[in-house]
Amino acid sequence: MKRKGGHPPAGLRPGEKVSDYSRLTVRLPDDVRDELDAVSYVTKRPQWRVLIEAIKAYAGSGPELTDDEQQRIRAALKLSRR
Repeated sequence: MKRKGGHPPAGLRPGEKVSDYSRLTVRLPDDVRDELDAVSYVTKRPQWRVLIEAIKAYAGSGPELTDDEQQRIRAALKLSRR
């Protein structure tokens, strides 16, 4: 069987393409951008994946979030998925 050219889809879930994801522009201080670059380089992960993992870690169990905030985040996610 002949393989198609190009890279296989590289999204988070099977069959998803990163190019189909919503685009986000964010401003970062130089030192934080340097840290993101370093984490991405050392872990060999794209920056978008590092940011997703950081957001999930923060929202899921971040010590800075109160129980009430975590409950409100879960409620907001349920509403946005309808």
